[in-house]
Amino acid sequence: MTGRFRHGLRVIDASLGVFRARPRLAVLPLLSLAAVGSAYAVLAVAILHYDLVGAVFTSNVVQYSVMFVAIAIASGVGIFFNAAVVHCATRHFAGEEPTVGGGLAAAWAVRRKIVAWGLVSATIGTAFYVVEDTVPGVGTLTHSLFDLAWGLLTFFVVPVIVTDQTDSLRSDLRKIGAAFSRTWGESITAAFGIGLALLPVSIVGICLLAAAYVSASGLAAYAMGVTGGLLLVASIVLAQVLGMIVRAALYQYATDDEHVGPLEALEPDEIFVDD
Repeated sequence: MTGRFRHGLRVIDASLGVFRARPRLAVLPLLSLAAVGSAYAVLAVAILHYDLVGAVFTSNVVQYSVMFVAIAIASGVGIFFNAAVVHCATRHFAGEEPTVGGGLAAAWAVRRKIVAWGLVSATIGTAFYVVEDTVPGVGTLTHSLFDLAWGLLTFFVVPVIVTDQTDSLRSDLRKIGAAFSRTWGESITAAFGIGLALLPVSIVGICLLAAAYVSASGLAAYAMGVTGGLLLVASIVLAQVLGMIVRAALYQYATDDEHVGPLEALEPDEIFVDD
């Protein structure tokens, strides 16, 4: 475990080099957070306007419908802005000058595929909740395992959408599966490594927010709350950017045998071997 964590840190450090070269990439996940928050606000206003608050808690149909819409929004918007990051990362790997506008344009060009994947994710996610609520013996742990399996199954969905504009979701899944089967060790370790490396920052942010709410007051509460919020947002943004940089690099490695970006000076088959 220690060896894997240390190896994951090496890739994260290399990914940070790409991020330091293109710090404007942070704008994209920030826009994603703003877009999802705004969409959720509109959804909340619609629920209040049509007096559906009670139905959300008493009617399974309304509850699952709201859940479906919420997951579709989060997934679709997330994929859209992640696609922009992947486009910028691949342009950087190729020695070109990426721009935020160019990334957004590239994501907009594949918007239909992004919407399709958002709807698929919403359908799968809602189905998991329905099964958890209706099938005996299926609890939170099983749901979490299903979520993990789905996350791994679609690990390369964004690079495939951006770089291989296939005709169908089935073709996407074949390409995703082929890339993941070749780099599953690298992919899993990098994904968990980024999360573990940034976990302390997230924990500090949450603790500061909790302390500001529970025990602090006045200026100290505001300072702690703002600092905690900034740390939490920073960890989310950095995780998104680094995650997409690593996935773009690993996908190019899996499909073309090219070591680009964070893998350029490293050998993936050797990095992720336990000590």
